[in-house]
Amino acid sequence: MAYSCAMELLTQFAQNTLSVLLDASLWLLVGLLFAGLIKAWIPDDLMSRWLGGEGVWPVTKAAILGAPLPLCSCGVLPAAVGLRRGGASKEATLSFLIATPETGVDSIAVTYALLGPFIAIYRPIAAIVSAIVTGMVAAL
Repeated sequence: MAYSCAMELLTQFAQNTLSVLLDASLWLLVGLLFAGLIKAWIPDDLMSRWLGGEGVWPVTKAAILGAPLPLCSCGVLPAAVGLRRGGASKEATLSFLIATPETGVDSIAVTYALLGPFIAIYRPIAAIVSAIVTGMVAAL
């Protein structure tokens, strides 16, 4: 009896884990695609000039660059690695990592539907500001 119950729990755990992996795999592939496009279309020296260096400006550009991208928290990781390898500073990369998944079009649409237009407008602004602040804190 206990063996049967344990096997059922283990089977359910394995099925749930596989389900989560399958759900995340599409977004990881999208993130890898964006990372490849960034690497292929934006030269490393240009990326270094845009997002390299210290200060508020590269961090702000990274937050604004990441905000409109349709990447979730799974897909943003490969894209951020591509930015970092392309020459972006760690502060700018962190800012990109925070701004991108918070401002997806789908999440803003759900916010509008559930919480109204004021919060739907406020949310992406707050996401960009929090990404900039976090990037600047990382610079300290």
